[in-house]
Amino acid sequence: QMFFLLLSTLLFLQSSADGSIKTEESYWTLKPNVLVVNVNVGEDVNVPLICGEAYEGENITWTRNDENLEAQGNRIVVTVEGWMGGNYSCFNSEGSYLNHTLVLAQWTFRKNGHVAHIKATRPGGSNISCSLDSSRNITCLDHDYCPYAEEVERINLTIYFRSSFVVESYNTKFYIMDIVRPDMVPISRINKTSVEVKYPHSWSTPSSYFPLMFQVKEIRCRKHDNCDCSKPYSQEIFFTQSHQLPVTKGMTVCVRARDEFCNSSWGDWNQYKCTNRKNNKQRRRDLKLKML
Repeated sequence: QMFFLLLSTLLFLQSSADGSIKTEESYWTLKPNVLVVNVNVGEDVNVPLICGEAYEGENITWTRNDENLEAQGNRIVVTVEGWMGGNYSCFNSEGSYLNHTLVLAQWTFRKNGHVAHIKATRPGGSNISCSLDSSRNITCLDHDYCPYAEEVERINLTIYFRSSFVVESYNTKFYIMDIVRPDMVPISRINKTSVEVKYPHSWSTPSSYFPLMFQVKEIRCRKHDNCDCSKPYSQEIFFTQSHQLPVTKGMTVCVRARDEFCNSSWGDWNQYKCTNRKNNKQRRRDLKLKML
């Protein structure tokens, strides 16, 4: 079962400030070769770096952002000042590249940059993978999710944004049942006075176990033939579980759906227009036939 999320409201993860050089619990691994340092204005953080266990005892040199450092050896300690992170690379005595560590400073005062990492977990362990598409939408797949079982624990979603050597993190917790959103409801014509609505093909089955509630409204808008009509007096709204709906000539019927048992989001509107009069082209065609 795949769940799709457009993240709109996020919570800051605040870092602590002591106003001095910190070493314990001031940094953590975001992913392989990437360290995040919790640092605030006016404080420095000492961060130990290692080129690799296999290089113990060798003559190792280091660079930061391609500039040589005085520190040498397999293990060094660097000081992150303020929000100044960097890309630290290590080399052997012949100058050959061996490894690197990207050090990012945690910053919670700015809201820009690109997504550097996405992490989704459930308490007690989980198998959730997430990805980012070209439209910056996040898609996560819970490989252990069972749609027939009751959700006990919320999913904890954290997104890390990076700008240069600064990283921000945002977090939110939710149940899948709270964010599930049906696709657009198919509408087909039965006769002149009624239409039929069906469940989206992407919705879980059987429908008796995963029922939907339909929101239906009829609108009459001359300028905007869509479901977001700005004239409240021209629309009638009701809720139903029926798959057959009456339609009125000259009106547009709009239908959308949501999970009947959860107070989750409504899907997108779909519409069906019941025509009331012939257009000008049809009128001219009928007039020519009469003249013949």
